[in-house]
Amino acid sequence: MKREDLTKLGLTDEAVIDKIMALHGSDIESHKAKLATANTELDSLKAQLSEASTTIEGFKKLDIDGVKKSADEWKAKAEAAQAEAAKQMADLKFGHALDQALAGAKARNPKAVKALLNADLLKLADDGTISGLNDQLTKIKAENDYLFESDQKPPQIVTGGNNQSVISDPFMTAMRKGAGLSLEGK
Repeated sequence: MKREDLTKLGLTDEAVIDKIMALHGSDIESHKAKLATANTELDSLKAQLSEASTTIEGFKKLDIDGVKKSADEWKAKAEAAQAEAAKQMADLKFGHALDQALAGAKARNPKAVKALLNADLLKLADDGTISGLNDQLTKIKAENDYLFESDQKPPQIVTGGNNQSVISDPFMTAMRKGAGLSLEGK
């Protein structure tokens, strides 16, 4: 719509024509904005469609059975790694509990005592104790008591008591006098 079209219709007032043209202009601008948005959206959808087509072509080239096999292999590896980590953790807990138990049993050389233990008969309980250990330690203590600290106190060495001179002892003085020896002890 142009100004000339409005004047041909019989509108002569310029203020009215300006208002109509302003309304028409804003309407045109909103349609232009919608068209620009639609074009941008169309371009975006075309790009997405192209990318999707490329991806689909890439999927057609993939070996689905190979992907499944690879996924199964990785799953097996992950499970094996978890099992190995759990085993190492259990071994670590068992070793720590065994060291603590041997220290409590007063083992002088824990490595030597461990060598005499039958590890197949030992099992770590939930409370942190080792079942079957006391029986084996009792047997090892009976056969190899030198591997453990003794519960008996070591003998106390007495270094002498109140040393008195023999010369000044009245009994010794009487003996010396009766034997005819000098009283000075010479």
